Amino acid sequence: MNFRAKIVASHYVLPVQVLSNDDLAVRFDSKKIENISKLSGICERRVCPKNITAADLGCAAAERMLDSLCIDKSNFDMLIFASQTRDYILPASAFVLHDRLKMPSSCGAFDLPIGCAAFPYAMSIANGLVASGQCKKILLIISDTITHLINPKDRGLVPLHGDGAAAFVLERSEDEFGFEFAETGPDSSGWKYLIVPAGGMRIPLSSETKIEKAGIGGTTTTDENLQMNGEAVFHFSITAVPEAIRKVLAKHNAEISSYDLVLLHQANKLMLESIYNGLGVEESHRFLFMEKIGNLSAASSPVLLAEALRAGKLDSGGRLLLSAFGVGLTWGLFSMKFSPNTKISAEASTEF
Repeated sequence: MNFRAKIVASHYVLPVQVLSNDDLAVRFDSKKIENISKLSGICERRVCPKNITAADLGCAAAERMLDSLCIDKSNFDMLIFASQTRDYILPASAFVLHDRLKMPSSCGAFDLPIGCAAFPYAMSIANGLVASGQCKKILLIISDTITHLINPKDRGLVPLHGDGAAAFVLERSEDEFGFEFAETGPDSSGWKYLIVPAGGMRIPLSSETKIEKAGIGGTTTTDENLQMNGEAVFHFSITAVPEAIRKVLAKHNAEISSYDLVLLHQANKLMLESIYNGLGVEESHRFLFMEKIGNLSAASSPVLLAEALRAGKLDSGGRLLLSAFGVGLTWGLFSMKFSPNTKISAEASTEF
């Protein structure tokens, strides 16, 4: 028998600290911040203080979801933590979360250190574990505190990014609802276009990696900070991503018009409009959630879905297509069918 996974619970949390355009106008040129905001569609960001990590946010999202929906922890088979801002080089943060959440010893755990496209990658892996019969119930946590990696003087990246986390429970589906298909694919020649050069084994931290450098377009960074070739990433997103979506839909004999909701990684408004328009997605089938939270990196698309479910966008059921893309450079997407009248969104607070 072929099994498939379905989402049965969801929740997200955001840090309470708001970084507004007015705040940035003090730090940078107000006119440039205004222009960036118009193009990106982002006017506020939620940011974590340095002592709060992605694991902290992820733990809160999972704990509140499990408590609010009265979900028993004893029968989980796996905990997956997807993040590129983990607590330690080792051990995996999934084990830290396993301990903090008091998951059973029979529940495995692992990290998935992927950036913006983490959600479709994680969903593909989770569905594979269910489809193989290895797992019946999975806790998926996706979280990033990407602002910790951005130089506060970087006018190019500070206005775009925020922090956040989302959590989901996936179970084996006993009917036609749930996971339909997923595809992932990198353009690995662009791995250097979104990078934190120092801090790994290739370039250890040193006094030299802390030296600030001035870049193009008002960027100030060090080798310990996130660095982005914005032009290359934008080009990849508006060309490779819609082309990949078209090919995957054709492969699975699916039409974009058959989806009730099409969600995209919340990078910036200009990019999303280009992709949506190029694919012919109707306005009523789009959903944006970045104006007051920013681009949350790995957490962007899962928080978007959790908010869409919270807002009742799929209360009547229907098909979802979600695509995320970025660091790698890579893209991923998955298709899922939701059953009507299924309460899966926790009512707990979304404020960390």
